[in-house]
Amino acid sequence: MSQSILIVDDEEHIRRLCSEILKRESYQTFTAASAKAAVELSRFQHFDLLLTDISMPGMNGLRLLQTIKDNQKEIASVVMTGYGTIDNAVEAMKLGAQGFVIKPFSREELVQSVGDALERYRLLRENMRLKLLVPLFEVGKTLLSDLHLKSLLETFGRVVLKETRSDAAAVMLVDERTNTFKPESRFFLPDGISKETFQRIEETFGRWVLEKMTPLILAEEGSLTDEMKSFLRQSGLASVVALPFVSKDRITGILILCKKHGSASYNQSDLELTSVLCGQATIAIENAKLFGLIETKNRELEDFYFETVNALAQAIEVKDVYTGGHGDRLVDFAISIAKRLNVSDEERIWLKYAAALHDIGKIGVKEAILTKPGKLTPEEYEEMKTHPAKGAEILKEVKFLAPVVPIVYHHQERYDGKGYPTGLSGQQIPIGSRIVAVLDAFDAMTTNRPYRKGLPTEVAIDELRRHSGVQFDPQVVEAFIQAISESPHTA
Repeated sequence: MSQSILIVDDEEHIRRLCSEILKRESYQTFTAASAKAAVELSRFQHFDLLLTDISMPGMNGLRLLQTIKDNQKEIASVVMTGYGTIDNAVEAMKLGAQGFVIKPFSREELVQSVGDALERYRLLRENMRLKLLVPLFEVGKTLLSDLHLKSLLETFGRVVLKETRSDAAAVMLVDERTNTFKPESRFFLPDGISKETFQRIEETFGRWVLEKMTPLILAEEGSLTDEMKSFLRQSGLASVVALPFVSKDRITGILILCKKHGSASYNQSDLELTSVLCGQATIAIENAKLFGLIETKNRELEDFYFETVNALAQAIEVKDVYTGGHGDRLVDFAISIAKRLNVSDEERIWLKYAAALHDIGKIGVKEAILTKPGKLTPEEYEEMKTHPAKGAEILKEVKFLAPVVPIVYHHQERYDGKGYPTGLSGQQIPIGSRIVAVLDAFDAMTTNRPYRKGLPTEVAIDELRRHSGVQFDPQVVEAFIQAISESPHTA
């Protein structure tokens, strides 16, 4: 497609000469006898280059250059001037003109100036696009790495606001079943525009894009109804862009950007940038939705697994009556302590299982020993000491509980290294085992037994403090005391 050039000069023979020369070079030419006529033409016709005289009656070439650029951001320009007005040509270059020719000029000079100006402008635009690529890649990485829908929409909205210098924005998701906007919509509002007004913008322009399945740009006046135009005036807005997020031939969301009166209109670069960002956001949003679905399924699966595991734990309570509710109490406190000690989310999951199952090895201990009202004999005590190893052996048979095995195996170790089954000490003991050890001891002290009444909470806490750093990890003890002080179960 040939490039189009608007030639502006108050002298007819100059307009005709320039037109004939440039047509021979396969350019498409349009002419205007005044700056005013040129401005009118630029409202309805796109031009690749403006070739204008500087000295004209009424609006001169410099004013025309500024006015045309307000209507068409993406346009190259060359000015024509006589020897006495070279300073004006320099001024035109400062305003963004890509070249100038001095009258009288030869055919070669004109063709060279126009060709050079178009090439300079092409390179300028390419450089601008390249400068945008780096932030685009960075934004893309940020969006694609955020798998939580709420923060993803927040990030996207603020990036687009900044990059397009918009005054207000909305990022809306569409419910494909009802074809309505979801409540996850995010609004970014300037002073002077209420959320209610912007919700009307959402409904007016978002609904239009949803129904027409096409972008909406305010510059295309013909695409706006009288109601839309009236609403914009009442809202104090001058420009609106509404772009769809399209995935698999359906609209999954809509971005609406607005500018108030007095702000620069959206240009082609804004639209190109926003289109690319919308494409990235579409992929990121689909990923976040999928991740949310997987998270939900994982939680459901984890709850199912935990209920199954809890059923195993109940078997212990059948044999050891005093531990009734023991596992449940430990689970609640174990999670509370883990949070205070900044234990990772994954470790917390396995700690929850370990707290419920740490005594599962007692299934292999004689019931007479478990329920004996008096002190155990040395032989009976040795058999009781086998329950961590027996518990580990049982859990080894359940593959998904593999991370729980070491926690259960070492939950009777002591901080000073005098525990069992292997005599680990300090930080050598898994953090989950150190947490379970404190909770197990506390629960044993405060639970009623057939041969004695449980100790008051305050006394049991004093005992934990007394053995802190010897039998128990001091940090775990302190975290437990904080947790128990805030627990309604110990009030």
